[in-house]
Amino acid sequence: MNEQSVAPAQKKRGWLAWSTRDILIIAAIGVVFGILLAILMYPYMLSVVFGPIVAWAWVGFFILPGFFISYALRRAGAAFLIALLYCLVMLPVSPYGPSIMITGIIYAVAGEGGVLLGTRYRHFGLPSMILAGAAGGVVMLLIYLVFYPTSFNLALPILIGVIAVTILSSIVGAIIAKYLADAVARTGVLSGTALKSKEIEEI
Repeated sequence: MNEQSVAPAQKKRGWLAWSTRDILIIAAIGVVFGILLAILMYPYMLSVVFGPIVAWAWVGFFILPGFFISYALRRAGAAFLIALLYCLVMLPVSPYGPSIMITGIIYAVAGEGGVLLGTRYRHFGLPSMILAGAAGGVVMLLIYLVFYPTSFNLALPILIGVIAVTILSSIVGAIIAKYLADAVARTGVLSGTALKSKEIEEI
């Protein structure tokens, strides 16, 4: 099995040590995802009428940017920052108004937590990304359980469906993020990132 690992220089950088290149990449990708998710916000609102299972199935779309940027930059804080940024981009057109930023913080914590638990910012092979996706979904559910417990006042079959679809959609989001980042990297857009210069270790 191949595991894609961070180059040693990447492991030493903390939350506050950001290069200009990293900041520009986060800004550019955050704007792109912000525009795309702003467009998807309205289909999401329409789908909510079909029930909570369908509504929670959208989690994978909104957590995907965090997995994408973490896979590309391979450093702590990237998933958190991009979630806040894309919500800022969505803010002017969001039907939810300023509360979209609260949602952004939730996705920021869930994405960052998933990457931390699934990859430890070291291993970014497919198994680790799948684990990150599952962990991100679980973190999302736990946040809502703590702060919005009434969201889970559901019949048991529906509750099980919500849990299953949230974790599954987050896993799918992480997988798509990995292959999307690989495709973008081949175009040269991510040149100079940890993804472009990654070392492949045989495990």
